[in-house]
Amino acid sequence: MNYQRILVFGAHPDDEITMAPTIAKLAAAGVEVAVCIMTDGSEGFPDPSWRDRIVAMRATEMEECDQALGITRRFRLNRADMGLAHDKQVFKDCIRVVREARPDAVFTHGPAGINPDHVATHQITVPAVWQAGEPVAADLGEPWLVRQLFYYKEVETSRRAAGPSVTFDVTGFAHFRALAQATQVSQHTLFGKTREEFEAEAERIKEANGPASETFWMSERFALTDFPPREA
Repeated sequence: MNYQRILVFGAHPDDEITMAPTIAKLAAAGVEVAVCIMTDGSEGFPDPSWRDRIVAMRATEMEECDQALGITRRFRLNRADMGLAHDKQVFKDCIRVVREARPDAVFTHGPAGINPDHVATHQITVPAVWQAGEPVAADLGEPWLVRQLFYYKEVETSRRAAGPSVTFDVTGFAHFRALAQATQVSQHTLFGKTREEFEAEAERIKEANGPASETFWMSERFALTDFPPREA
């Protein structure tokens, strides 16, 4: 992978953790990794007493996650959790983010999600990535043509919802998913583990150092422009 910059869209503050090993590996290799989170995560509270501070909690957790994975920049669109909709302003915000981040590749949700915010993220970001490269809405920045668009989750391959898949070797970086999950304290009830348990899991994975990989699917809107290189 010879990317200099990538951009990852996520519906909620922890969605990008799905591809945490890849993010950590690319960041370690000097790739600039930007993340754009669509919602404020305001409904992600397992305890009613957290209602008024969950947004601030999740903001702190995002900062910890950035440090753990080596994320360079994080955009937060702060749309209402459980209420993300494809309106003109959020669409323009996504175009602006793409033009600002200037990524070689974008990673986003696939079309097979069930969570409404995940579905909306797919429906908004795919056309926004295309529109960002067009000479329109000049107040949002200079047009930026994204060469590749990948889905990192929620793909139904049996229905041909995406193009070719890429299996990316993340050996030596698999433990970063558990490290990132450890930072998401507000979500540990949902995850079913504590920070200490995630950190212990990360240590076990790191010590085992077994082979690991992650799969990504090329968007059906994009295509390979050449045959893939043969394996070394």
